[in-house]
Amino acid sequence: MDDPEHVEGVDFTGINPVLEDISYPITTAELVKWHGDREVDRTNADPISVEELLGYIDDTFDSGESVRQMILSQMPRDSEGRTNYSDRGGATPVETEAAEAATEQTTADLEQGPATEDRRD
Repeated sequence: MDDPEHVEGVDFTGINPVLEDISYPITTAELVKWHGDREVDRTNADPISVEELLGYIDDTFDSGESVRQMILSQMPRDSEGRTNYSDRGGATPVETEAAEAATEQTTADLEQGPATEDRRD
């Protein structure tokens, strides 16, 4: 991940300097004790504190990278935005007259074409 600013709907801008100044290894309990009130910004939700994310975990981190990975893994679903959202166009194609005509023609071809004739003779 190498000191990212934004990953999967999570903004690490405010917490990256803290993670870089920590002496590692550090336990989750120590991290929460000293920095639990620090908040991580999220794209589509209110900020969430380090304590809310990691307060119940018993682990030891050897780098800021490992803390960021744990933060991402504990992030609630609403952090990233709408589930199954894509900005690559609509999920449902727009029905046009040409598309409708092609569908009707294809259906007619199947109903009356040679592929549907009885070939058991």
